[in-house]
Amino acid sequence: MTLMKNIFKYIALCLIVLSSPILARDYLIIQSTTSTVSTGLLEYLGETFFKETGIEIRTVGVGTGQAIKNATRGDADILLVHSKKDEMKFVEEGLGIKRHDLMYNDFIIVGPKSDPAKIKNLKDLKSILKILSSGNFKFISRDDNSGTHKKEVSLWSKFNFNFEEKGWYIKTGSGMISTLNIASEMNAYTITDRATWITFKNKNFLEILFEGDENLFNPYGIIVLNPENYPHVELEKSNQFINWLLSTQGKNLIKNFKVSNNQLFFIYE
Repeated sequence: MTLMKNIFKYIALCLIVLSSPILARDYLIIQSTTSTVSTGLLEYLGETFFKETGIEIRTVGVGTGQAIKNATRGDADILLVHSKKDEMKFVEEGLGIKRHDLMYNDFIIVGPKSDPAKIKNLKDLKSILKILSSGNFKFISRDDNSGTHKKEVSLWSKFNFNFEEKGWYIKTGSGMISTLNIASEMNAYTITDRATWITFKNKNFLEILFEGDENLFNPYGIIVLNPENYPHVELEKSNQFINWLLSTQGKNLIKNFKVSNNQLFFIYE
């Protein structure tokens, strides 16, 4: 009889647990691109948000492609990356609720200060890429499916330049800072987001050689994961964080975040 009572108690407990909502967390997990983490932006925003709300922001900084993969597995509440096409696909597939324009900056082409390819004074991106793909100069690619790598590949494709399996085209399979260091060591060219460049410490042999083209625009989007697919998502807290970022206060914090008096990210007015 005692055994039967214990069994019934166990079944009742299981039913209570299964019918209860998932325990709320006092933190949010954000899968994000390396540039928002390595520059310190998300840490800066997270600390301010925590002081105001008591909600902790925990970030995972990886390339955009990996961040999207992690989010697809449900390892996040929020996705913050910079590859709009992939972000929209994430939402269209029902994995995220809505994409919000958060901020932007741009990509730049950097290379040796000696500029052996003589691209510094050129104004046309297509002409620059044609020179860099001539085989006479080394180009370093992240080749890591990051937002920067996606942009780089899209530029070669846009202007119909072949780059795969070419001796001048060197793949690192690593982050932006490592790729910049390799470019410096090899007297080579590469493309980088401006925020990482500003915070990059090893600029001795590199400099910006091309910038300002509309094709180098770099928008960042932020998405809450869809709780219909990921029941663990802290929807209310996630929306609170995003609304805070998109508020005048959040925008001002992003706008005023600077390194060496240089603004890293820009907000939509």
